[in-house]
Amino acid sequence: MREHFEEKYFKLGLCIFAAGAGIILFFFIVKDIDVIGKAIADFNSILTPFIIGLVMAYLLCPLYNWVTRNVYHLTCEQVKPRHAFIFAKVIASIVSMIFLLAIMAGICALLLPQIIKSIIAIIEILPGRMNDLTAWLTDTLGNSRYPKLADNVDSAIQSIYDYLMKWINAHILPGVGSYIAKISEGVILTLKTFLNIIIGIVVCVYFLNSKEKFKAETKKTVIATFRKDKADAIFDFGNFINRTFGGFINGKIIDSIIIGFICYFFMMLFNWPYPALISTIIGVTNIIPFFGPFIGAIPTSIIICVINPITAGEFIIFVFCLQQFDGNILGPKILGGTTGLASFWVMFAIILGGGMFGFIGMILGVPVFAIIYHYFKLLVEKRLEKKGCPYETADYEEFNKYDINRKDIRKK
Repeated sequence: MREHFEEKYFKLGLCIFAAGAGIILFFFIVKDIDVIGKAIADFNSILTPFIIGLVMAYLLCPLYNWVTRNVYHLTCEQVKPRHAFIFAKVIASIVSMIFLLAIMAGICALLLPQIIKSIIAIIEILPGRMNDLTAWLTDTLGNSRYPKLADNVDSAIQSIYDYLMKWINAHILPGVGSYIAKISEGVILTLKTFLNIIIGIVVCVYFLNSKEKFKAETKKTVIATFRKDKADAIFDFGNFINRTFGGFINGKIIDSIIIGFICYFFMMLFNWPYPALISTIIGVTNIIPFFGPFIGAIPTSIIICVINPITAGEFIIFVFCLQQFDGNILGPKILGGTTGLASFWVMFAIILGGGMFGFIGMILGVPVFAIIYHYFKLLVEKRLEKKGCPYETADYEEFNKYDINRKDIRKK
């Protein structure tokens, strides 16, 4: 009895101590939030090469597994199985790295000349387009029946021009030194990013060849820490996350590559300017569900508009048709039911993820929300089942306001 009493108060004291320590820790976190934020940012900067390497390895994992499996089965009869497995992993690593470097080199070779060419063209053409616009406005308004309107437009254009010149003299020219410093910082950041990518490639190779060991160590730790039912639930959770993220991300990459090639084909067919650059932008932004093609259409249509405004209008119509094809035909065929989310929740996840985490949030918001939605749905259905209530959503739909019987609607 006494031992039970002491154990009870020991647990109570331990809970009080933990609560007090948590309150003190929370106070210092709030007090030094800027310092903690900087420490987290520095920590993330240190881990950037590892994050890049893990992302590369995750994306290359299907290719690596496929090569390993096929090479092993081709060589296992000629040599010992262990040696065949090691040889297969070496070949798979080489093939994966060649594939990765070929993609990176191809993107650089494809984009850099097009970007430089586009910038030079814009610099050369833009002044002439502005002169054409000014001449058109002058001719149109000068020959109009409203001379006062023409004078007001001329004065407005002059005011805008004067304001821009004053703003340039006040803000741009005095800060030339700071711009040079920022350019230097940009060069350093570019070199640092290049170094992080190189380290990331090394991390990627190590992770691809050691992923079975990492998985085994994680599994061993979970089994040693939790009860069997809890461990099984954790493994099911991990498998579900892998299926959701892997299916969605790999599917969107394949879908975006196809959309990029379709865009390139039609741009070459219609002889529109900068097909490689614009198709790449459309393909990359298409990774963002729903809004991706429209986000890519904004800068690309501006680039085309500098060359030919009519072509830019035609291109916008083409992008709208391309988005409809992707959203209603191609995307569902490739992705299938990967996320299991309705269109409304897909849009909600994109907006929420983009608002909180930017571009990365727009891409990963859908699979993350799909996981949350899935487990919340399981929780609700389990509680309904305990209460003896139906758990199908259709059983709770009502059409009384339309004077329609729900059973009639649901009849097949």
